[in-house]
Amino acid sequence: MSMLFLSWQGVAKDSVSYFLKGEFNATDSITGIGFTLPIGPRYAAVKGEFVSSLNYAEVLDEDGDMQDFMAWDTGVRLGVYGKVFVYIEAGFDAFEIVSDDRRNDDDYYFDKTQKNNSVDGYAGLGAGINMPNMRIEGFIKARQIDGDYWDSDKQVFYGLQISMFY
Repeated sequence: MSMLFLSWQGVAKDSVSYFLKGEFNATDSITGIGFTLPIGPRYAAVKGEFVSSLNYAEVLDEDGDMQDFMAWDTGVRLGVYGKVFVYIEAGFDAFEIVSDDRRNDDDYYFDKTQKNNSVDGYAGLGAGINMPNMRIEGFIKARQIDGDYWDSDKQVFYGLQISMFY
């Protein structure tokens, strides 16, 4: 793992960034901390980033009940990076792959018999400004969020992310 990290650092324009983010819509919120690793040649304008964050989410389901859970977003970005940048992003909740999403929702929905839990995923667009040791970006994401017996009421989130480079 350390060899992979060092090889990314050798060709990347920027170092690893650590960030705080908030995502919202009318009823839901997702807050998280994470990091990005740049992927691509040092001086290329078009390159990618590996993105990972640990999040706490409060999401209203279709039945009007608030669901709260932890999520581990893991994804990639592809964009045009400079002082000002734009990107597209896609990813999934890695917790659901490794832990089968234990959210105890069967305690509340015992009368529903069909399990409907797929791996949560997202796709988004973002733009921002790079500064010497900091980055500020805004984004919009479409998220597919569900549990064994519920689906989220809303799928679109918007947010702000502040990153620090070390």
